[in-house]
Parts: sequence; structure tokens; C-alpha cells
Amino acid sequence: MSQKLNVILHFIVTCGYIGRLPFAPGTYASVLGCILIYLFPVPFNSPLFVIALVVLSVLCINLMRFEEKDPGYIVIDELAGMCVTMAGHSIALVNIAIGFVFFRGFDILKPFPIRQAERLRGGYGIVADDVVAGIFSSAVLMIWERVKWS
Repeated sequence: MSQKLNVILHFIVTCGYIGRLPFAPGTYASVLGCILIYLFPVPFNSPLFVIALVVLSVLCINLMRFEEKDPGYIVIDELAGMCVTMAGHSIALVNIAIGFVFFRGFDILKPFPIRQAERLRGGYGIVADDVVAGIFSSAVLMIWERVKWS
């Protein structure tokens, strides 16, 4: 793989090198997702954009060569998971905050079937656990929105 392509892929999968920050880079990428969703709600919580982001994540990760199973510096999956969490929901700060807390909780604790999704090979497993955590978080947020308005 060319050096230039490697630099571009590294920039993408680290979300502009956020993945290289010390201490909890996945949390930083999730916060970036919250900021982007709040500032640019039309693309970032659109289901079509979210699908494209998930596909881009898998493609970029599968093109990279790395030794570790799920390198901590790869954080595009957390950005994608946060977008999955918020896809289709109203973009209010309280919703984003609740979505963030549940997404990080599911992503860190990895209850069934999130841990099983993580076992998929290559970039699929790296991204799948965050997508499933995002789906769980979205469901909790949907329940919260229904309860709040009843």
C-alpha cells in the first residue's frame, strides 16, 4: 500500500488523529460525534449517512494493516456508533447526552450480543460491536423519548 494512502486511511480511522489522544480515545471520538450531530444534524443523524459511514469505516479498517485485534487508536467505529445511536432521533442536547451515556456504557460493558459482534473477523468485528451498541442505545433513547412525552 502506498505511503500516501496509508496516511489518508490513518487520518480517517483516527478521526483526524483523535484516536492518538491519550486516555480513552473512544470517548473523545464519541464526543466528536455528539458535536457533529449537534452542529450538522441533517447528515449526521440521517439513516442513509449512517449506513454510508458504517460502510466507510469497515472498508478503511479492512484496508489497513495492523498487528492488534482492535487497536485503540482506531476510533471511527465510535463515531459511527454514536451516529447509529442518534439516527432518526430529535437533536436536542438532552437526547445527545443520554445517547452518549448509554452508547459509551454499552460499548464499554459489552453485554450480549455486543461482545459476540466484536468477535467477527477484521474490520467487521471492530465496527460491529459499536453498531450493535448504537442500536441498543437508540432503543433506550426511543423508550426515553416515548416516556418523556407521555
